Amino acid sequence: MRLRFWGVRGTFAACGAEFLRYGGNTTAVEFQARSGQRVLVDLGTGAAELAKSLMQGELGQGHGELPILLTHTHLDHIQGFPFFTPFFVRGNQIRILGAEPGTTSLEAVLQNKLDPHYSPLYGLENLAAGVTVETIASGDAFTIEGFDVRCVSLPHGNITTLAFRIEADGAAVVFATDVEYPDAEPTDAVLDLARGVDLLIHDAMFSDDDYQQRRGWGHSSMGTAIAVAERAGARRLALFHHHPDATDDALDAVIARARTTTTVPLFGAAEGAFLEL
Repeated sequence: MRLRFWGVRGTFAACGAEFLRYGGNTTAVEFQARSGQRVLVDLGTGAAELAKSLMQGELGQGHGELPILLTHTHLDHIQGFPFFTPFFVRGNQIRILGAEPGTTSLEAVLQNKLDPHYSPLYGLENLAAGVTVETIASGDAFTIEGFDVRCVSLPHGNITTLAFRIEADGAAVVFATDVEYPDAEPTDAVLDLARGVDLLIHDAMFSDDDYQQRRGWGHSSMGTAIAVAERAGARRLALFHHHPDATDDALDAVIARARTTTTVPLFGAAEGAFLEL
């Protein structure tokens, strides 16, 4: 299995010379099996960049299929939705899978994103591709396009998000972003999900020092991400969902410091980076 980070930033996109090495686009991660099948997690601004690549293949010709997993529907995770060009090609079949937001349906949230006040697309029904919106829930396990997927819910402020365990070709990755555990103590559910994974991609929006000042924002510290990796026996850790104010140099410094606190190999997720698992 191969993955590529297309967006690693949280809250809102960052631009400028100080954000080039880690990248400024918001959340989007592509997984590809050896068979060539793909699954995308989240539709942040990074998804618009991925779309340019996908348009060179079957999705650009109108006979492609793509499942998209949504962790949740906060704006930084769906900002790229109206600009994801495979939606505009007739013949494509695209499945969007995510949890019900609670007060309304997932389809209604995405429909609202295409409301004429926000978008000239005027609704899901005007997308040329065949688009389905499907509901999944914490604890579900399913297979999509050759990937085995399991999900659990994570606490994120006043809402919940989904963490995903994605397996293909004998490799396993857990994607767990936008989470703040009660008392910074990882839940049994996420530890079980991440048990023995080849790679844990985990929210680390704050340095440990900053986290003490920003408790209650719905995000994790680097120390918490390391604790999950250590307790779950993850083979490698990617620190993810970088703060929009965190420059390349600032991230270099806190990641270097984080490496001195654990034996788990870790790195800061960077836009454009490929990983072979």
